[in-house]
Amino acid sequence: MNRNTYIFAGGGTGGHLYPGLAVAEALQAVDPAANIVFACSRRTIDRRILEPTGYVIVPQPVLPLPGNPLKLPRFLAAWLRSQKVARDLLEDLQPHAVLGLGGFAAGPVIHASARRGRPTAMLNPDIVPGKANRFLARRVDVIFTQFASTSDCFAPELRPRVSTVGCPVRPTLLEGSRAEALEHFPSLKPSRKTLLIFGGSKLAESVTRAVIALADDFSSLADEWQMLFIVGSKMLDQARDAFAGMAIDAEILEYCQRMDLAWALADLALCRGGAGTVAELSATGTPAVVMPYPHHKDRQQYLNPGELVQARAAKVVEDRCDQALNAEALRVELLPILRDAGSHAAMQAAAKTTARPHVAKDIAAWLIS
Repeated sequence: MNRNTYIFAGGGTGGHLYPGLAVAEALQAVDPAANIVFACSRRTIDRRILEPTGYVIVPQPVLPLPGNPLKLPRFLAAWLRSQKVARDLLEDLQPHAVLGLGGFAAGPVIHASARRGRPTAMLNPDIVPGKANRFLARRVDVIFTQFASTSDCFAPELRPRVSTVGCPVRPTLLEGSRAEALEHFPSLKPSRKTLLIFGGSKLAESVTRAVIALADDFSSLADEWQMLFIVGSKMLDQARDAFAGMAIDAEILEYCQRMDLAWALADLALCRGGAGTVAELSATGTPAVVMPYPHHKDRQQYLNPGELVQARAAKVVEDRCDQALNAEALRVELLPILRDAGSHAAMQAAAKTTARPHVAKDIAAWLIS
């Protein structure tokens, strides 16, 4: 066994990868010699997030479990190929411990690691575990959750393995300064409050379309507010065209590699309700209007921000998948916060009470032990 080597398995979305990167940073802060290898999916988002970090990346051919039975043979073939990748990886690296980051891409390595008796843990930041995590729960020593109620979603005999610690957030995400952010985003001004709009690693076309429909409304707030708007490549031109010539200052980006600086500027966020996003809202003390991804059967993104809503640090607006309906909902729920400084200040104060700053360190300590 190599005491300095760790495998982090998972990917497919930023919501799986960013908490893993937070633990990796905390681990290397304790053990600078730690060798961390990410066994991820072959999706483009995995490369985009992981390549700039310098960690070793091992893409796996694994696929999500399909709903269509006709696609099962392809899924099974990819699973078998990924199992071989996992076995070879474990044999070559002899890791001290394995951390599953959740989702389908965590499966092959966790499965292989558990069969070899390696110390194996799993992150489950969503309030409701997905199919992959339910399957993998029996194969790990510890299940780290963000919410205490998640324990009830696992079989009674597995609940003693659950450790409710929160969702890890990268320490560097909290180190950005407002001064550096204003240099990095040249369209934005120090005298105005910033509305950060983004849709998570998969972005959110429906959110972007609703914001575009409200361009005139946002422009009427130009004396007090500005926008940092992350839209993805598909909607980039439409968003820029919509706000061209408008009174409100808007930095409109395809992608933001420096989210630490985005959070440093953010006074309010409009975002999805993924577990990682909810954790970052808490860690940065940023109030939010959350428009959850509408197509999860378990409605996990509606449930994830529940503690923030209870603390009055967030509001939830349903994504109706219709530009006009979504725009009207945001006109009712978001715009009054932007117009009322007292309401915004109360949400900001509430948001600052929800932080859990030591989650990544706690998980890193388990991996090292």
